[in-house]
Amino acid sequence: MRMSTNIERVPLVVDRKKKVHEVTLKERLTSCRWHVGYVTCLTMACTMLMRMNMSMVVVCMTPPNITTFAVVNGTIVTVADSNLKYYVQWDSTMEGLLISGNYIGQVATALILGTMSGRYSGKYIIASMVLIMAVSTAITPGFVFVSDYIVLALRIIVGMATSGLEPCATQLMSNWAPLEERAQMMVLTETARSFGGMANYILAGLLCAIPILGGWPFIFFVFGGLNVLVLIFWALLVYDTPNIHPRITASERDYINLHKAPVVLDKALRIPWVQLIASKAVWGCVLGFLTYGILFITLAICLPLYFEQVLELDPTMNGLVSSLPFIGRIFGSIMFGYLADWLYSKKLISITNVRKVFQVTGLVGAAPFLIWISYLGKDDAVLAVVLLVVYWFIVTAMNSGFRVNFADIAPRFAGLLNGICMCLNGFISIFVPILITAITPNGTAEEWRLVFYGCVGVSVVGAVVFILLASGEEQEWAKDPAFTRNVDIKVTGNDNAVFENDYGVSTKDETTQHTCNKTIHT
Repeated sequence: MRMSTNIERVPLVVDRKKKVHEVTLKERLTSCRWHVGYVTCLTMACTMLMRMNMSMVVVCMTPPNITTFAVVNGTIVTVADSNLKYYVQWDSTMEGLLISGNYIGQVATALILGTMSGRYSGKYIIASMVLIMAVSTAITPGFVFVSDYIVLALRIIVGMATSGLEPCATQLMSNWAPLEERAQMMVLTETARSFGGMANYILAGLLCAIPILGGWPFIFFVFGGLNVLVLIFWALLVYDTPNIHPRITASERDYINLHKAPVVLDKALRIPWVQLIASKAVWGCVLGFLTYGILFITLAICLPLYFEQVLELDPTMNGLVSSLPFIGRIFGSIMFGYLADWLYSKKLISITNVRKVFQVTGLVGAAPFLIWISYLGKDDAVLAVVLLVVYWFIVTAMNSGFRVNFADIAPRFAGLLNGICMCLNGFISIFVPILITAITPNGTAEEWRLVFYGCVGVSVVGAVVFILLASGEEQEWAKDPAFTRNVDIKVTGNDNAVFENDYGVSTKDETTQHTCNKTIHT
C-alpha cells in the first residue's frame, strides 16, 4: 500500500436500492455543471463561425454579373461596376486549399494540444486558442489582395488553434458530466457545432449582401468580434472541475464526484501508449470519429458548392439554405442524447450496446437519403434540401455513439484521444475538399452523384468497424491506480441516521458527510 495526498471524496451512502436521479428543469437552468455545459456550447458555436466561414467566402467572393449600360457617341456600351474590384475568383485548387486550411493546421497541433488537455487547465487553453482564432480571422481581409498564400497561412493558424478546442472541451465535459447525464452533456459540443454551422451560413449570406467592400470582409470582422465577446462569459462561468468552482453547492459537487470517474489535472500524467494503441476500443472510437469527420466535411463544409453548382442558388439564398440541415442536426442531437441516457438509466441496454446502436443508426439509417438526393437536380431543389435536413437529423444519432465514447473508455485520457482523432481527421480532411473539387470540375449533378455514393460507402464501412471494435466500458489500462471508486459503505442501526438529498446522495448532514469521506489507495 502507498499513501497519496490526492483525496477522492466519496460520500457516505446507504446500502439500499438506489433511485435513478431525474434531472429537473430547475437543475438544467441553475446547476453549475449545466452552466459550464451551456457556456462551452456557446463558445464552440462561435468558434465554428471562424472554422467554417471560408466555405461561404469562396462563394461570396466570386464576381457577380454587376454591369451597367451607358451611351457613348451614340453607341451603347457596357461598363463594369466599380464594386467588381472588391471580388476575387480563386481557381478550384486554391478554393480547395483555403477550405482545407483549417484542417491542415489541425494536423500540426492536434496531438500536442490533446495531450495538454489532460495535464493543464482546459479553461485557459480554450481561451487562448479562441483569442488566436479571433485575431487571425479579423485580419484576413487585409491580406486577400496581397497574397493567396498569406490568406492560406492565416487559415492554417486558425486550424492550429482549432485543434485544441474539442480535446479540451471533451476533457472539461468529462470532468463535469455524471454518467446518467453524460450523453446529453457531451453532445452539447456537437449541438454547438450545429448552431455555429447554421449561424455561419445564415450570417455569412446576409453579410455578403452588404453593399460595401463587396460584403464578404464583414464575415471576418463580425465573426472575429463575436468570439472576443464570448470570452467574457467563458472567464466568468467556466472552471476546470467541480472541486474548484467557487459557487457550486456541496450537494451538487458530491453528486458529480460520486457519479463519474475521478479525474485530476496532473502534469506528470503517465500515458500508457502501448496499451492505448493496442486497444480495440480506442480504434473503434477513432475510426468512428474519422467516419463522421469525412461525412461532415463533405456534406456540411462543402455543401454551399453543391447548392451553387447543382441547385444554382445565389449567395444569400445559398447561405440560408445551407443552414437548414443544421436544424436537423440540432434536434437530432437533443433527441438522441436524451434517448441514449434514458435507455441506460433504465438499465434497458448496456452502455456498450447503447453506443453501438446509436452509431449504426446514424450511419446506416441515413444512407438511403443520400442515394435519393444524388438523383435530384435544380428543379427538385426544395426536396433536396428537405432530404438533407432529414439526413443530418438521423446522422446525429452518432453523437451518442462515438462522441460520448471517449469519456466511457478512458475518462482520464478523453482529451488525448480526442486530440489523436482531431489530428488524424485533420490529415484526412486536407484532401477531402481537394478531392471533391477534382471530382466535380464542372459541378454537374452526375459528378456530385459520385460524391454522394462515396459517402454511402464510407457510412457502411464505418458502421461495421464500430460494431466490431467499440466498447462502452472503462478500459483497465485507463483507470487511475490511485483510486478505488464508488465505494458503498453499508450502514446498520438506526435508519434515521441518514437521509437522501436532492441528488440521491445519502448523508446525515454536511458535517457528517465530510467526516465520513473515505479514500482507498493501492
